[in-house]
Amino acid sequence: MVQFKVGLSLLFVCLLAGFSAFAQQLTLKAAGDAQNGYHVDIYNGRQLVVTNTEEFSMQLFNHDLTTVANLDHLKGQKWTGNENMIMLSSNLYLSEFDADLSITVTYQVVNSNLVKKTIQLFQPSMPAMYYILKETARPANKPQRYVTFEEDNFPGGFAHEMFPAAGFITPDNNVVGFLTDAGYKNQYTRNTRRRFSGRDQGFTGLRRLADPDLFSVAEQSERAKNDDYIRQTFGEMYNLDAGDSTLLTIDPADQKAENAELSRSEGHISVTCHRGTQSGINFITPFKDQKIYTVSFWYKGNAALALKLFRLKNGQKTVELEDGMKYIDNLPIDEKKWTYFKRSILVPYIQKDSVSMFIGSESGKEAQFDIKELKIIENHPRKEPYNVLQIGERAEKTTYIFVEPWKSHQQFMISAQTRLAEGKGFKGSAIEKMLYANFNMLTWITDVDNFKPFNVPNMNYAPDMYNRDSFFSTVSTYNKELNLSIWEEWGKTQTSKGSIGTIITPLMGSVEAKDNEATIEWLIWAMLNKRRFGVQLPHEKIEKAVNYVLNEFDPGRTGKCRSHFPMNQLDIIDYNPKTDRLAVNQGMLVIALKAIKELGFSISDAYIQKAENEYRNFYDVKRKHLLFDRNFPDMISLTDLEPEFFSLWLFKKPILTDEMVQNELEQIPILNKVANSPHPEYGTTAPILIRLTRDAKGWAYLSGDYQPFGKFGEENYSDGKTDGFYYNGGSWFRPEYCAYVVGLKHGWKKARPLMENRVWAEIYLNPKWPFSKEFTPTKWDTTDSWWPSTKGLCWNVFILMADEVAGLRKPEMDPDYHK
Repeated sequence: MVQFKVGLSLLFVCLLAGFSAFAQQLTLKAAGDAQNGYHVDIYNGRQLVVTNTEEFSMQLFNHDLTTVANLDHLKGQKWTGNENMIMLSSNLYLSEFDADLSITVTYQVVNSNLVKKTIQLFQPSMPAMYYILKETARPANKPQRYVTFEEDNFPGGFAHEMFPAAGFITPDNNVVGFLTDAGYKNQYTRNTRRRFSGRDQGFTGLRRLADPDLFSVAEQSERAKNDDYIRQTFGEMYNLDAGDSTLLTIDPADQKAENAELSRSEGHISVTCHRGTQSGINFITPFKDQKIYTVSFWYKGNAALALKLFRLKNGQKTVELEDGMKYIDNLPIDEKKWTYFKRSILVPYIQKDSVSMFIGSESGKEAQFDIKELKIIENHPRKEPYNVLQIGERAEKTTYIFVEPWKSHQQFMISAQTRLAEGKGFKGSAIEKMLYANFNMLTWITDVDNFKPFNVPNMNYAPDMYNRDSFFSTVSTYNKELNLSIWEEWGKTQTSKGSIGTIITPLMGSVEAKDNEATIEWLIWAMLNKRRFGVQLPHEKIEKAVNYVLNEFDPGRTGKCRSHFPMNQLDIIDYNPKTDRLAVNQGMLVIALKAIKELGFSISDAYIQKAENEYRNFYDVKRKHLLFDRNFPDMISLTDLEPEFFSLWLFKKPILTDEMVQNELEQIPILNKVANSPHPEYGTTAPILIRLTRDAKGWAYLSGDYQPFGKFGEENYSDGKTDGFYYNGGSWFRPEYCAYVVGLKHGWKKARPLMENRVWAEIYLNPKWPFSKEFTPTKWDTTDSWWPSTKGLCWNVFILMADEVAGLRKPEMDPDYHK
């Protein structure tokens, strides 16, 4: 194996090292007096940019909510510090509770463009207090406009988006941005929905809805009165089952049949569905931006129902509404008995689009169903507290303010991510900072009464925490609290057989635990926790998981791995009986055995060698690549190099030869050539799975008659309808980048330029989406066809570990790393 130290090109440094600091220097100044209190102003050079009428306001409650203390316009009684750091402090007596409250507010200039603000609360008097805390920042001068992470001109109200960030543009064309620390640090969640029992029933909005106003911006009516602000609200929960509501009118004239016939009588609608892909009733809802609604009706019939919400712009259907009620594909139905449907939804800012609702059958068959008492209610929920200030324990809220010249909305999105990482003390390239920030914004509390850390893959996969995703995401940091907490939560899902679950979802259960790689990765995680933090592991749980892995995947100790499921992300098929056809499964058995041995269990070197030989045996000398699936020898996948990456990362040893790795990578087509990419002679993205062909082109997307995913592949990969998307040739950043790092360690000359190109593609290939994605299409006509559900995927932060293997970063660059 070729070993060499990576020397970064100047181009790579420019692309990855972050964006240069801007000229002005942020400074702090205490304002006010002892009689009226002190607050902190923020200056950009000599220009005042942020001034506050107060540092924050809060409400405190006892636990039965019968007593409330309102603390408005809180300022410091004293201050100490200088232009780079100021601490305000106050000691208050709360007569409502006969309690003392100590407050400190600390401002720290992190760098020339960034300020960190930390609020600390402490009370020694009551067992516990609920509280709601609001930070309101005011521009020193009338802004040109407000921006959020997803909107270049935000009209006001709450901003519920993929990444919490808001800002305003000053008259002299600087942007002042506001950010928040991770939810598990600041005690918030951005989840708005929960599952039902059974996958096909989809999601419903929460009735106890936490933190909808986490970020809000002055509305137009407020701005007209010169009441400009950006506000962050912590600890506030909307109770939809309390407060008021308004019954909205649904005009029967708006209800249209879609491939069906309708008949109506006094609130009763009968629908006769014809054959076709979709058949039922469509109508325009009275939904408006930034409102909360509850939809209810009774239904019966002879075919399971689907309910879909789509945004309409200028009368044209665009994208599915991503919030609340989604993935409702198969509502259970009875032909004679009425079933009640009631679900709620938080509608975010949707650019004043209309929303259409479809209720009907997607079976494609003739069907009949009835609906009665269809209602849409606008909720005006009661606002309640849920953050807790325990006796004798400090509570903190940390936020960040950055200032830099306004360049574009794209740059604002990039800066919101990189500045957050900088504020947390993280060092690295721009892409590393962006992925680290995204990971933090997707790691929040479990629920309003459970403040344990909870990590979701992205907003589309919320509310669920997935084993595989949280593993790749969390082990990418050296945060002891986070690694141990989430790893221990997964340990609690261990079954009587010893396997670890695959999903944890708030307010609902999951019994999914199977022979995929989840238990192996839990053991790897245990090994890393022991290495990094020196912790004592729970022997009984570890031993149970070890026995499960050994007995489930290779009970005869033959060195061959057999499983019902793929041991990687390409998990859209299962095998009955178990199969030994998959290269990645064999490689993951090797990694499991090595981890188990390091954990102190008896595994012979000869056994490991047998398993390694079986992994190498998947290399086809004639085809010159690893066989993804022996039944489909023309398939080639970057995921087959994942075990090799694990071996290089965890054990500093290769399993495959240079020839095997280089030949494998040489046959992967590199697509999406772009003239202004770092290396325009190469493409910028590669398919995660592709078919090699013997024609001049040399490759093809999957087809219904040649694909390894059985019925799923036949239904989804026929007729070229998904070419270049998802597992039919989509480009997945994490496995692709890790495969290139494997190539780098094995002396493949194209590795470094392809790593650079792939980083560029993640940020710039779609200029409207400069952030992490689940996958990037390798074939499309317009970026408007890219799936909104892919935005902001968390596990790509694992390239931090890939960059360590490549020699591009060191553990010390993580703020939580300790030797």
